Amino acid sequence: MANSTPHNRKYRPPFPALTISLRSPEDGLASGDILALVDTGADITSVPVRYLELIQAPEVDEVRLRSHWGHSVSVVTYLVDVVIGNAALPAIEVAGDTVNTEIVLGRDVIDRLILLIDGSRNDTTILDKRPRAV
Repeated sequence: MANSTPHNRKYRPPFPALTISLRSPEDGLASGDILALVDTGADITSVPVRYLELIQAPEVDEVRLRSHWGHSVSVVTYLVDVVIGNAALPAIEVAGDTVNTEIVLGRDVIDRLILLIDGSRNDTTILDKRPRAV
């Protein structure tokens, strides 16, 4: 097991998180390490626009997103490479967030990973391979 990140203790209960960086697919500008929340209920990853502007991520589209409460909002999507440890997930279309300050990793990213979210240890780990069944 490698690439383990403690849960974000700003939240009660602590929120699963991963340390990531963002990179522009066009010119390789990168953000540096950022703590991102892991949200298995989110369809799409959302990134504060300030990070997207920092790496000069290209805009892709304007779409409407609907929250789990049913209201919708118009957002611009951007194309980024999401880097987690030594692995790069290329060309992920993310929603630009103009309100919140934290990155929320949705299923568009986390479904590409093998994750162990260990609530008893307040730790999220990316596994290299699936654990053997017990």
